[in-house]
Amino acid sequence: MQKKDFILGMVIGVIAPLASYLLTQYTSLQQDYFVEKPIAIHVLAAAINLIVVRFAYRAGKESLAKGVMLLTFLAMVVLIWLTKLKV
Repeated sequence: MQKKDFILGMVIGVIAPLASYLLTQYTSLQQDYFVEKPIAIHVLAAAINLIVVRFAYRAGKESLAKGVMLLTFLAMVVLIWLTKLKV
């Protein structure tokens, strides 16, 4: 059951970063509302995932939370790598 929860967490964890990518690439939402902050939508996606992690831990679903955390971390690493942010 834990492996299923971990994979489900990875699937849940990829939804918000994928949605933020699609919103920034295929809509003008970024230019309309966040002109000064080019990665604001991606940060919101990470925040959504962290809220999901919090509720998963409170519900006792550690494997699910770990899957979400893994995908959130990987998405932020890819974001930093693709946008060439200075850390």
